[in-house]
Amino acid sequence: MTTRVVADCYIRPDAVEEFLAAARELRDLTHANDAGCLAYDLFRDTADAEHLTMIEEWESKDALDAHIASAHFQRLFPAFGAANDPARPNVITIYEPAL
Repeated sequence: MTTRVVADCYIRPDAVEEFLAAARELRDLTHANDAGCLAYDLFRDTADAEHLTMIEEWESKDALDAHIASAHFQRLFPAFGAANDPARPNVITIYEPAL
């Protein structure tokens, strides 16, 4: 059963470039190293340049858990929180198929 993640991130204007650099590195390392990754891409809201959303698809919850435990995720994920706009907290939702 696949697992999807939607991570809505609201970034301080002064931290967007730092966030994008960390997200780019995490995306590239994830695609190259994490078994079970079907999709891992970052999108920007066309109406709000500081609203960035990572949309992920994994073969299983176990594959997602292995990604979260990976050295590259553990090293880079704190940059996302550091870039966050405190007035608009990040929202990460994990989905599984309903049908």
